[in-house]
Amino acid sequence: MHKPTSQSERLLLRIGSITFLTGLAIFTISTAFHASRENPTDNLRVFAEYANSPPWIAAHIGQFVGEIIIFAGGFVALFRLLMQSESMTVSVLAWIGFTTAIIAASTLSILQAVDGIALKRAVDSWVIAPAGEKIAAFRVAEGIRWTEVGINSIYRILQGTVTIVFGAAITHSTVVGRWIGAIGIFLGAITIAAGVEVAYVGFASYSSIGIGANWYSNIWVGILGVFMWRKAMSKTINV
Repeated sequence: MHKPTSQSERLLLRIGSITFLTGLAIFTISTAFHASRENPTDNLRVFAEYANSPPWIAAHIGQFVGEIIIFAGGFVALFRLLMQSESMTVSVLAWIGFTTAIIAASTLSILQAVDGIALKRAVDSWVIAPAGEKIAAFRVAEGIRWTEVGINSIYRILQGTVTIVFGAAITHSTVVGRWIGAIGIFLGAITIAAGVEVAYVGFASYSSIGIGANWYSNIWVGILGVFMWRKAMSKTINV
């Protein structure tokens, strides 16, 4: 069965698509400037690399802007679309996803402040510290690094939860293809697993799960953005 796509639905689909894809593009470009050649578990080498990375702060601000556009634009538009459903299940899931997205975005803000600014200041201070203060300065940077690990873990768990909940809502709705919701549930679960792994082993480079932690949910965001645009351009919505 099909029904005409209303103007309000088309508008929300366009807003969601544009903000999902724009945010993802900004995040991807910013990440390209993120120093990441060294083994992330070797703090001595990693801190030296970060200290010698002029774009470090700008890259993290760019990542922050990209992700906030995804949360504040894409997921809000998706929430509004899902709330138009007559299904109580979809509405409840949409509210849970929306609330979790707010918490995730807040956690991201703290993560980028710690990783992108505080850690950079600490490693810069370590590099220029007098010989007698090197060890103390290094320990300060390590303390900030462990704080980053903790926040990163929680953020990944929240990010994965947002993806799972909105994915589940999509599987019960007609916003886009239900298979897209199923993919969201799968990738969200992997993102949560990556977050739990970070909590126990930090940024261990040998992990096949942790390596893609930044991308699992964002891959879904890209898929969702593309198909929301296709739906906005179509004449009907599948029911």
